[in-house]
Amino acid sequence: MRLFAGVRFALLGFDPVSDAQYRSEMVRHGGADAGGAQEGCTHLVVSGLVYDDPVCVAAREHGTKVVTGLWVDDCFDLGAMADADHVLYRPVRDLEGIPGAESLCICLTGYQRQNGREAIVKMVNMMGARFSKPLTAKRVTHLICYQFEGEKYELAKMVKINIINHQWLEDCLKAWDILPVDNYTARSGWELEIMEAEAKDSEDESQSADRGSSDSRGIARSILATEIATPIHGPSVFSGNAEVPAGTH
Repeated sequence: MRLFAGVRFALLGFDPVSDAQYRSEMVRHGGADAGGAQEGCTHLVVSGLVYDDPVCVAAREHGTKVVTGLWVDDCFDLGAMADADHVLYRPVRDLEGIPGAESLCICLTGYQRQNGREAIVKMVNMMGARFSKPLTAKRVTHLICYQFEGEKYELAKMVKINIINHQWLEDCLKAWDILPVDNYTARSGWELEIMEAEAKDSEDESQSADRGSSDSRGIARSILATEIATPIHGPSVFSGNAEVPAGTH
């Protein structure tokens, strides 16, 4: 599988073991190793560097995609090229997180696919906030909803926890700020995905038919892969400390 065909990459900031592993796997799957020369690279894969590091800035100015090792990991998981422009794969602006994010505790509900849940947890960690599997009323500040339904959703409404979609996480990371939630409460994650799918269909219809179905851009355009399915609601009841088991949603 030539997963990284057309990718000329350089690695920076990794420990020797990780560097060797990433390098060998990317080459084995079709990538071209630029070695220490970053000039002419399509992708600079970094670890422990921030977005505004001079090396990252210079690479972007030359048209190089600057991504973290998570991009490589997700390419292997997807079996296709993940969207290197997604905020999930950008180096963070501060390794300590977004100022003020340490006071936030974020929970999710309704995301059935593993990669969707994992992407949300990773973005929460990138922000510097805490993630909670159970919805504990006195601790959780934000609930990321795939659909506006279910026990966690009802409890969050009752105790006035912020109920939002996952776009809030992405936009906070892009702005590197804790954004007001007002623009992220009208549509659920499911509704966002419907809109993205419709936009993708319109885009495909406007392009030449010879692109066929092999274009992987659509596969990984949103790491929060489409989950249009009936949510699974397991048997769950509110416990005395107002928690809902995370496994049911």
